[in-house]
Amino acid sequence: MLPVAFLVALLVARGADTTAHKTAWYLPFLLAVFVLPLWYAGGWARGPWRRVPLALLAAQAVVTYVPFAVFGNQWVGGASGLLMGMVLLVLPSPGSWVVAASLLGVEALLWNGVVGVPYLPAISGGLWAVDAAVNNALGLFGLVRLSRVVGELARTQDELADAAVLRERRRTSEQLATAIEGRIQEVAKHARAALRWLSTTEEDARGEVTAAGRIARAALAEGRQLRAHDPVEPLRRSEPGGVPGPLLTKGVLATVLAMFVLVNMLNVFAPTDAPGSGHQVSAPVVVLAIVVSVGIPLLQWRHSGAQHGGERPRHWPLTLALLAVLTYAQFPAMEAAGLIFLAWLAGSVLLLVRGPWRWFWFVLVATSLPVLTWLRWPAVIRDSITTTWLLYATSIGIAFGLMTYGLSLLAGLADRLDERREQLAALATVRERLRLAQDTHDLLGLGMSTLALKTDLVGELIGRDNQLAARELSEVVRLCSAVQDDASRIAAERPELSLAAEFTAAEEVLAASGIDVFTERAPVPLAADADAALAIVLREAVTNILRHSAAQRCAITLAGADGFVRLRVSNDGATPAHDRRGRGLANMRDRVAALGGELATKAGGGTFVVVAELPG
Repeated sequence: MLPVAFLVALLVARGADTTAHKTAWYLPFLLAVFVLPLWYAGGWARGPWRRVPLALLAAQAVVTYVPFAVFGNQWVGGASGLLMGMVLLVLPSPGSWVVAASLLGVEALLWNGVVGVPYLPAISGGLWAVDAAVNNALGLFGLVRLSRVVGELARTQDELADAAVLRERRRTSEQLATAIEGRIQEVAKHARAALRWLSTTEEDARGEVTAAGRIARAALAEGRQLRAHDPVEPLRRSEPGGVPGPLLTKGVLATVLAMFVLVNMLNVFAPTDAPGSGHQVSAPVVVLAIVVSVGIPLLQWRHSGAQHGGERPRHWPLTLALLAVLTYAQFPAMEAAGLIFLAWLAGSVLLLVRGPWRWFWFVLVATSLPVLTWLRWPAVIRDSITTTWLLYATSIGIAFGLMTYGLSLLAGLADRLDERREQLAALATVRERLRLAQDTHDLLGLGMSTLALKTDLVGELIGRDNQLAARELSEVVRLCSAVQDDASRIAAERPELSLAAEFTAAEEVLAASGIDVFTERAPVPLAADADAALAIVLREAVTNILRHSAAQRCAITLAGADGFVRLRVSNDGATPAHDRRGRGLANMRDRVAALGGELATKAGGGTFVVVAELPG
């Protein structure tokens, strides 16, 4: 866990703080400052943070500010930044940023106006204390926040796909209401009008029936053109919590880089009196510091930004080598103070080098500060170097190297996860569109085809058998209601159909069209999904008979044998124009194959047979 590793390294660094402490009593206080942030960053037992966040922040404030009263300017610089980081994490934005800025003002006032600066010169010591607090706060906030973003993105990728599916269902429902249901209502309206005219003016009744047939065919044509292949509109990209991962990373990295640049320039113009920090301010030193302070942030920005695409930047060995040269370039002139950017080099090593050896190079870079300074300093200064200083220098490099690596890596992962969520949502949208198109074709095709055929039949019956025409018109009105029910069910999770009901509907529709029907249905037990799939196959097969054949006879049988359930639909009216490669047959094959079955067709001698087999 990168946030915890960052805090542990930071705890070691601050525990070995370079400020000369008279006793070691500051260590328990320092440990207390890190307890709550470590708890929160680790994600352990978050319940209290949700129930009493203000009480926990108040406790963090107590352990943060009491040591100022106890130790004064001997307290550890930068430790207060953890309180600011916790405020940013726990309180809602933008109020959290206002509170954190206020705490930063308190931090500056304490060091520069109350307890005094931790070291001289005052401008360097005072600004360093504020700078350290900002770096600690943003490091904690950035790593924890991005870790949560990555986790939430991974957990919610299915939710985004579900949202895309719901959006498609809503749009399809609206389209069906406009293109299908509205027209079916008009068909029913014309059918009722024809019933009223039938007893008085046959010509007007025929006109109403003709209008009903025209509208029914238009609805059938439009229903079969459902927007299955329209461009997929992406959902708005955003991470949970409202702050995009890459944007958060850029803000934190830019701010921390600026803080390091500030301290570097302070080291040039106002060096401390610490061992190895002295140097003469000269034009070459100033120019070198400016080049380093500009070049390193630009190179680091390139290295960190590349992680968002998952690939290393072009010519990365060259840019990494250049970063190393700039990192160590100030050392001959400024000694230890000139190696302030080591953490960024260490972070870039982790980002760009592949394999387990990168950790070796990371540690080598992070420990190079104490090693180089120890080798360079004269023996009299070397003897004064303490183990705590070596531990501090190494730990601070590791802490901020991990922060650099973690922020860049997590931001890239968040970006790629967000792209994956979009891809999954787009895939779910396409699948749902295909499903909706299939259901529209399969479920509405029979009803709308039957409506068109019945209006033709009624038109022929008017004037010849008005009583039978009236019965057929009543059936048209009833069928309109059934088609509307089917249309409203399409946008549901999965329309429920019954094979038994489809057997009955097939007998009635085919018989009404003058086709001799034979049905035989064995009492075969079927699972719900198999029953629904065979019901749709039967409905589509009957629709094809009505639309594409000149059948006189049709046989429909359902039987079970050898562990399979077999539905067979045959008719004797196959024509050369019969489309055996259309979407209807493809839909049937897809539905049967999805359940581990097989659909086969056979044509010959004017006969067309459809056989669907499913595991019993």
